[in-house]
Amino acid sequence: MVESDPFIQLKIDYVQFMMQIYKLMGYDETTIGILFSLMLENYLTVDELETLTGFTKLTIIKAVSRISNIYDQTPILQTKKPTSRKKYYYCPLSLELYLKQSFLSFTEATDMNLSEFISRLKSLSPQTLDIIHIQSVLSFLQTAIVYYRHMMKVAGDYLDKLLDDPQIKINFLPILDGVEPPLIEPVAINKDDTLLKIKQEFIKKMLETAQDLVIGNEDSIKVFLALFLEHEPVTQDKIIMVTKVNRTRVSQTLTMMEELKVLQVIKKEGDRKKYYKSVSHIEDYGTGKLGRVQGYYNQIQRMMEQKFIPDLEKIIQKSEQEKKEATRLRKFFESNIYYYGVFIKFSTDLHESIGKKMKEIFGNNGNNTIR
Repeated sequence: MVESDPFIQLKIDYVQFMMQIYKLMGYDETTIGILFSLMLENYLTVDELETLTGFTKLTIIKAVSRISNIYDQTPILQTKKPTSRKKYYYCPLSLELYLKQSFLSFTEATDMNLSEFISRLKSLSPQTLDIIHIQSVLSFLQTAIVYYRHMMKVAGDYLDKLLDDPQIKINFLPILDGVEPPLIEPVAINKDDTLLKIKQEFIKKMLETAQDLVIGNEDSIKVFLALFLEHEPVTQDKIIMVTKVNRTRVSQTLTMMEELKVLQVIKKEGDRKKYYKSVSHIEDYGTGKLGRVQGYYNQIQRMMEQKFIPDLEKIIQKSEQEKKEATRLRKFFESNIYYYGVFIKFSTDLHESIGKKMKEIFGNNGNNTIR
């Protein structure tokens, strides 16, 4: 990759987009920027990584060292070229293998037990609509975690089948036979307990259970979870009170969520304030983030189809080398569409199976109380 590369801006746009959308999913944007740069270009120097990601050389060098220590399969290796004394980095994983690995990691069911939070909510008095709503949310989520954790034990094998033949339909329901939903154990009543305190402690616990994925993105995840707990649109002030995140970070996160169409902004007549509501539903988050995964992956597919491939076709290729590079980039963008499509189908089939099972317990609206 050289500065005269006519495709350089398109490559930067691709890397920056992937950084943005994966950050919203809870990933560290430095890691994502470096990995997708290397999968896009194969071999890059620190200077070239700096161009694509926008990070400083020091940030990149530190991130490469950290990433190589975190992953079971080293995704970034250092090498050299026979014609250059510079250090080069490359990712030995194909796009297919990396996406499979990251998908299974992201969708891995938490080992979190929500029984304590549910019991504490039940002990609050009076039982307001807000309290009842959150009880329902956490009860649904706790049950989904049990089913989802069981399903993900065999997810890798089913993903391999789909990657070989994306047209097959997978019925996950037989896997759930015999899996019992959890029982909610009562806890000692604390008269000083409050709904706000329970919300804050729940968000803290959720961050702790996913600490490997939320490096540097804790504030964004807090905002998402705070919105998820609300059944009515809320203001920035309410979000700040629940999350304890400063106003600037809350505003930045809300703007990003709005741009990615995972947030609804509402204006009330006679009120100058903006109200925010997540478009994610309990069924989406309750089945192990599958609904959100589908939304993000669909967005990636749309961007490949509506921006990156059309923008690539607009670039004039003057030499044979540039024509070869255009062909390579097109294949890469098309492979994004294909592989993300496979994971969308997998999550859809899994979502439908768990959804049917959840309806047996909670009915159609998910508002029944768990046994």
